[in-house]
Amino acid sequence: LAPVLDVYRQPGDFDDQFGRSYSSNPAVVAALGASFITAMQARHVAATAKHFPGLGAAAARQNTDSGPVTIGASAAALRSTDETPYPAAIAAGVRLVMLSWAVYPALGSGRPAGLSAPIAQGLLRGQLGFQGVTITDAIEAGALRHYGPVPRRAALAAAAGMDLILASARDSAEGAQAAAGLQGAASAGTLSQANIDAAVQRILLLRDSLRP
Repeated sequence: LAPVLDVYRQPGDFDDQFGRSYSSNPAVVAALGASFITAMQARHVAATAKHFPGLGAAAARQNTDSGPVTIGASAAALRSTDETPYPAAIAAGVRLVMLSWAVYPALGSGRPAGLSAPIAQGLLRGQLGFQGVTITDAIEAGALRHYGPVPRRAALAAAAGMDLILASARDSAEGAQAAAGLQGAASAGTLSQANIDAAVQRILLLRDSLRP
């Protein structure tokens, strides 16, 4: 699940303290990220650009694994800095994009990006033209504490446009709960068959692309 395309703002902030960001310069992040993607996928390993639309403005203690995070950057800053690496990644053929669990009020959504159709479908797919597979960040993340248990979180994410649900708690029961949530949403009609079919097709194309 790499590369990280977050553009950090200050030394010691969330991305920089763990050495996860290539640079505070968006052009450098774009160039290095695209090179990483090209090299990785040349070896038949799918690259995942993350965390769209960017966690670079997060302060040191703003960790979506631990709790809710709101990114207060303006729409202009998000466009000119945080989104800059993604067109380069898409042009390089990145197979997956992981969406952030932070909330971005400037983008017109009160939900975390991975639960937001305007961000996942309107911005990433509509404006930037990404055609590959979308994947959530960890479904057990503390940032989603107000969105119910795992089955409901998974259903909300799929309805927003997520193709893959990342269950990373090292507990197979979590994956089963996520699957049950998707099945329940499909049965109730809150997750359309057309969206399910489109997601499955993208995942199958991803699998085919990794064959030597």
